[in-house]
Amino acid sequence: MKVKEFFAKTELSCEHCGENLLANPASGIIVTWRSEQNSPNGKEIYQKAYYCCKGECDKEMTKKSKVEGLIYSGWEDLSVYFNPLTYINKNVLWMDAINQGVTFKPAAFDKMINLFTVAFTETSRELTSKEAEEVKDRLENGIDPML
Repeated sequence: MKVKEFFAKTELSCEHCGENLLANPASGIIVTWRSEQNSPNGKEIYQKAYYCCKGECDKEMTKKSKVEGLIYSGWEDLSVYFNPLTYINKNVLWMDAINQGVTFKPAAFDKMINLFTVAFTETSRELTSKEAEEVKDRLENGIDPML
């Protein structure tokens, strides 16, 4: 039985055009936005996160988020979350941020939970030779020191 069968929702769609980003995770990104104000403990408050296609969809979603008065936090290639080893590294890094007091509003938190759940259904398998090479490259370049 495949892991996917245990999860009701296993999809990632561009929030601008509706494209299925699971078909090619490298074509999509997750983008995070935070409040202008930090929390009482001085840490960031993530207000919003979304998945979108790189390029035009990202530009359109960025315009909408700026109108909402949010501060751009960053983006990351979705494919990083679909490699079994970098998946666990990203999971640990986000848990560490929460442990250090970073706040996620429900909308942003739900997007991260969905991403990790969907990515798990894709990463609970053997590494492909390409993924093994990507991990080696990331380690050699100090990108993921926790691996």
